[in-house]
Order: sequence, then C-alpha cells, then structure tokens
Amino acid sequence: MIVLAGDIGGTNTRLALIATTHGEGERKAVFTVVVEHTYPSTAHPSLDAIAELFLGSYGKGKSVDRACFGVAGPVENNICRATNLPWVIDGGAISRKLGIPRVTLVNDFHAAALGVTAVAADSLVPIGGGPPAERGPIAVLGAGTGLGEAFLIWSAADDRYQVVSSEGGHADFAPRTSLEMALLQYLTAKHGRVSCERVLSGHGLVDIFGFLSEEPACQSLIRPATTAALADGGAGHDPAAVISQRALAGEDPICELALAMFCQVLGAVAGNLGLTILASGGVFVAGGIAPRILKFLQQGGFREAFERKGRLSPLVARIPIFIVTHPQLGLLGAARVAAGI
Repeated sequence: MIVLAGDIGGTNTRLALIATTHGEGERKAVFTVVVEHTYPSTAHPSLDAIAELFLGSYGKGKSVDRACFGVAGPVENNICRATNLPWVIDGGAISRKLGIPRVTLVNDFHAAALGVTAVAADSLVPIGGGPPAERGPIAVLGAGTGLGEAFLIWSAADDRYQVVSSEGGHADFAPRTSLEMALLQYLTAKHGRVSCERVLSGHGLVDIFGFLSEEPACQSLIRPATTAALADGGAGHDPAAVISQRALAGEDPICELALAMFCQVLGAVAGNLGLTILASGGVFVAGGIAPRILKFLQQGGFREAFERKGRLSPLVARIPIFIVTHPQLGLLGAARVAAGI
C-alpha cells in the first residue's frame, strides 16, 4: 500500500509517498519512503494546493487511496485551524479535491508520537535515566516553530500504544530562577500571556537572546557581528539558526547563554511531562530544534533541570530521556495512521 503522508508545520510542509507493509506487533510494520519533498508553508495559499502540486509532480502512475496529515494545531471533526499558519484545513474537502477516498487529519505531535514507535534505536540519543519500562507511559515533546506535546499509553486490548493528543505547549510558562522570572516579565511586556511555547520555539530562542542582550551584565558581551547577522532580514533568514549556530561554534557568549537557558527550560518542561504521566517508558524530545543543538543538550544543564523536582527528584532521575534524530518522524507517524497500522 502506498499512502500520502504529511508533516505540516508553520515553517515547512513535508509531504511523502510511503510504501507500507504490515507485520506482526507494534514495531514490525515496514515503512519505505518512495519520494519526499519539502515546501515552504507560507509560500502557498493552502495545504490542498501544496498536496495537488506534490501529486502532480511525484504521484503520476501511483495509486493513493489513503492520506494522513499531521498538522500543528488542534483537530476537531477532521478539520484544523492551523496554529501558526493562516490555513483552515478540511480533511473532507482535501479528499474530494484530490480524489483520495480517505484523508485523515491529526495533530502534528499525534503523528510524531506514533513515529516514536516506528524509529530504530540508532535514531535515538539517550541522555540519562534508567532503562525504559516495556509498555510504560511515554511523553513526547518538541520545539520548532511552536512547542508540541503528546503522550503514548499502552493499550492491552489493542496490543499497541494509543496516542493522547495535547496542546500542553500552550500551558503557562513557570519560571524557576530569578533570571527566568525576569524573562517572564520581559515576555509579558511583549506578548501579554506567556506560554511555554513563547520560550521553547524558534521565536522563543530569539526572544531569550533579546532579553539577555538588554541585561546590564551582558552589555560588554555584545558582538557586533551577531547583531549584524540577526538584522540581515534577507530571504530565508532564520535568526534562531544564527543564534544556535554561533552558540555551538563558541563565537558569541550571549548566544551561548541564550541557548543554555533554552535547554534548561526545555529540560524543566520535559521533567514536568515525565511527572505528569510517570513516563517510565521514557521522555522523547523531537522537533526541529533538538537534533541541531544536541551538543548543548548533552552538557548537563538540560538533564539537571529535568531532574530538579524537589522531593520527587529520585523518581524523575530514573526516567530516561531520548533525543530523536530521525528526520522523518512525523511522516512515519502519519503513514502509520493512514495505513491503519
């Protein structure tokens, strides 16, 4: 069976035709990407326009009866108003327009969570904790254009994990240190209400840098080359990438401080999710940012913030964390939904 799978984010829309083969058990299905292409989301008026373009270029001669799109936003009645895009996506309308009998929409982290059950061990980088409990609850989160969260709970009746979707990335940001409290004040003045996503996203990293740049103690650390690079404003310009790249290269101390602060907040939020469902099966950090900043996540501040939970720190210390490096996680999960595996 060949299915159309999509991972729809505020920055990029990734579509793929994926051949699926049923097997026995949760991880026995085989997914083979036939063709994949990425489109800049904001350069197109709608998802159905992108899907039509993709199938016109790559789907000729291929029979596609099922599709699933993981979309960044809440899905109700197979309709999603995308959180970071001016799109209203209707699965039924896409089905009729593309002539695909079954089109399913799921939250993007619903798809990512299912993708976790399909990736091999070599796409998972462990960062502390004990071994994962077989069939234990799993938390999945990831930062990119926004902050996604989802949970996996084992269903004995279905003999597989079931996804509990979440919009927990929009829960209130809870600062833990005096510096984070000052960041909250800075972001409140800028945005009003401050969610976790306001910190843990590409825009959030840029805001952290802006906050630190205004701190009196950091004035002597400002690097004109970074200021110029951030002010570039050209096509494809990504200020979050500039900050993370300069931090990883050790070229700018404020960039390094900003990325370290980002990682600490990410660790604290991940630890909260681990506590929320007692994630003995592990906490999996996906999304577009984590694989690119792996060196910083491995330095210790991320794991320390994860475990710093007061009287329950010994419990959280046993929960394993994995950074997911597989580039097609959301597509694999969407393919699993489309194929009904």
